[in-house]
Amino acid sequence: MNRSHGSFVVLDRQPHGALEAKWRACLAVSDFPTHYTAPEYFSEPSLRYKNPFAILSLTGQEVTGVLTGVHEGDRVQSGLSVRPQITFSRAADRSLAMKNLIAGLLEEARSAMLVDLFVWSEMAALVDGRFHKRPYEGVVVMDLPRDSAAMFRGLSSKRRADIRKAIKSGVSVAAAQTQEDISAFYAIHREWARRKGQPIVEEEDFRETFGLTGNRRLLLARYEGQVIAGVVHRFFPGGVMEYAANSSLESALQFRPNDLLQWRAIEWGCAEGMTKYSLGGAHAFLRKFGGKVLPTTRCRLDLSMFRRHAIGDWLTDQAQRARPFMPDQLVVVARSVRGLLDRPRARRLQK
Repeated sequence: MNRSHGSFVVLDRQPHGALEAKWRACLAVSDFPTHYTAPEYFSEPSLRYKNPFAILSLTGQEVTGVLTGVHEGDRVQSGLSVRPQITFSRAADRSLAMKNLIAGLLEEARSAMLVDLFVWSEMAALVDGRFHKRPYEGVVVMDLPRDSAAMFRGLSSKRRADIRKAIKSGVSVAAAQTQEDISAFYAIHREWARRKGQPIVEEEDFRETFGLTGNRRLLLARYEGQVIAGVVHRFFPGGVMEYAANSSLESALQFRPNDLLQWRAIEWGCAEGMTKYSLGGAHAFLRKFGGKVLPTTRCRLDLSMFRRHAIGDWLTDQAQRARPFMPDQLVVVARSVRGLLDRPRARRLQK
């Protein structure tokens, strides 16, 4: 269903025809077009039961900005602190386009109690004052030139040494080609998730995701013929590639497969004409590949009774500021109060 209000359109499924063409035209002249800002966002298996939506900003007959997200229960959320899902055309009046996107977001959130919008921090000033803004560390983003050899020379000596070590150890990297490849990686995913205490994706959903060959790529590292690690990327052709997931055997980490996987991904992105590589985080392993850490900001609108989410945020902020001077017991109490404030929402989502 499309809900058009002149300056924006709210979508709950992939459009076709003229509107889809205008959406794609916006992405073609955007500096940061990602798969999650493309019409194919609605094809994601993991979003099937999360009520995905897209907001398109309109200026005249043109789409000038895109924002996507999910509507779960009484919460509307666009993006994550390491993955904003928003982009503008280069010709857009960004202030107007953001105003249109926010209006569409609030239209989608009419029945919601909480709205969370993650943006690149350089955009945060465009979001109006009703939203409380909290900065986050952000994500490493690399520009991808055509010449990957020049990029390799620009890596730290430690990173180059680790990549060479993997190659000399006999590690090879290639894109997954068969269902057997995906099965081998799924087994590693299960072992990795158990080790890290992370949710295990159902195998059916796992396989369905890799059926999205127009925007997904699975690279596998092998040692002596056995798959020992893999990395998943989302990408928008000719635009941004994003580090989406990684799993590896703990016993194989000595061979540095993840360093080589990342480097082969960068080589592929350069060869395919990708413009940027968003590495999905900002921790030390990712920083050593170069690029810049682009900070992000959460813009939160609390529509709940008594603004209990805002109160919870305030308690968290105060606890963090005071933590160096607080006994651990008081930190636990603050977290417990925050949990009590969030509990009513959790109960509703379980129904």
